[in-house]
Amino acid sequence: MELSENELIKRLRRFGRGSAAIVRGIGDDGAVVDLQRGQHVLVQDALVEHVHFEFAFASPYDVGKKAVYVNVSDILSMGAEPLYFLVTIGVPEKLSYRDVRMLYKGMDRAAREFRLFLLGGDTVATKGDFFIDVSMVGRVLAGRYFGRNKAKRGDLIGVTGHLGESAYGLRLLQKGPAAQPANRYIKRYQSPKPPLDVWKELVKNDITDAMMDISDGLIIDLERMMTESKTGARLYLEDIPMPPVLKKQGLQALALSGGEDYQFLFTFPRAKASALENIRKKGLAISVIGEVVKQRGVRLFDKNGELALSAKGYEHFGTLQ
Repeated sequence: MELSENELIKRLRRFGRGSAAIVRGIGDDGAVVDLQRGQHVLVQDALVEHVHFEFAFASPYDVGKKAVYVNVSDILSMGAEPLYFLVTIGVPEKLSYRDVRMLYKGMDRAAREFRLFLLGGDTVATKGDFFIDVSMVGRVLAGRYFGRNKAKRGDLIGVTGHLGESAYGLRLLQKGPAAQPANRYIKRYQSPKPPLDVWKELVKNDITDAMMDISDGLIIDLERMMTESKTGARLYLEDIPMPPVLKKQGLQALALSGGEDYQFLFTFPRAKASALENIRKKGLAISVIGEVVKQRGVRLFDKNGELALSAKGYEHFGTLQ
């Protein structure tokens, strides 16, 4: 970094937009805001170079957007609207001020999409890889939070979008220069914007109490929800939405365990099935992929019976399960 820390902070202050609720933003030991009464959700998620991304596959602008998107996804999955965020970056020598500026431009772009305000954070030097750590606060909208512990036996299981797109995009990038940057799967990997339009419909129609985003893979994330709810799940392979190219190439496992799709996984009572169908008729991508059962664990079936699950998803302190 060719700038001093003070000069860097001075230049980055312009990304801290103001609002009537922000009493004091960037520039002090802490930020001060007037929060509305009610329940609030606080989340924190980090991206680490060589773990969550490679600069060979994603620009600083893309990394900035993704850092905001993954935290917004967590806020939304709790049934809340995002309000404010703080960011800490660890900057190695190899990154220039231009790189950091583009990172913040990416964050600013994503923040504007969700009417979200940057309040400050920290900048530090690192001797190794780059990292970005975002903390975010949101306000619960429906008078209650959505929780992994709220799935009930007999509920149906729904998911937004298509699964495996991000993992397939990374696979294309890893193959080399033949991959097209404009490819939809590569875009999903580099810029996994949460499906806000679908989320708004689910909230407006009071569809669910149990929701989470799919970050590490459908199977492992659903297992986490079922564990918290002390229930189990039956999934049906033919109902899991995935791009046709995955089926054609025998890569269905990417939809089951690939991760980083940042689509919403939720359960809902059968009495809400008609309301969910009305949302789908609006052209919004939602699929019903299974049901919540008493028997613990997640089991996958096709027309011929139960399938073995050899891979479940990503574990940070292990290998692919």
